[in-house]
Amino acid sequence: MSVVRSQHISFSLTPHETLLDGLERTGHEVEYQCRGGYCGICRVRLLDGEIRYLEQPLAFIASDEILPCCCVPKADIRVDCELRPELRDWHQQEDMFPVQQSLFAEELLHPDQLIPAKKMRRRKSSKPKVQANNLSLF
Repeated sequence: MSVVRSQHISFSLTPHETLLDGLERTGHEVEYQCRGGYCGICRVRLLDGEIRYLEQPLAFIASDEILPCCCVPKADIRVDCELRPELRDWHQQEDMFPVQQSLFAEELLHPDQLIPAKKMRRRKSSKPKVQANNLSLF
């Protein structure tokens, strides 16, 4: 199975998945219309590696461009493709605070530091219940 790398992440395609399907599944920002290699709107730059077209595209593309709607990688590839903005921000935050995030990982806590679920339950209020017409308001 081939690995696809973009500016932010790496992923593998599932069987019978085109490069466009994989880019969409992983949150990349790729425009498309025809999904058949006719319009060329989905073009991205291939930075490294080789692809194979499932059907020969009819759209004009430059020598360093590919149409992900109708191709699959022959081996590992690297493409010039951005994540959608909301996912890009999330990945940047994740990269900025890896140590702080690991401090909150449950596996780093000693078992004595974990709070059992029973102790986390909210205690009943000591306020008396007010009843009107046999209906409980609290």
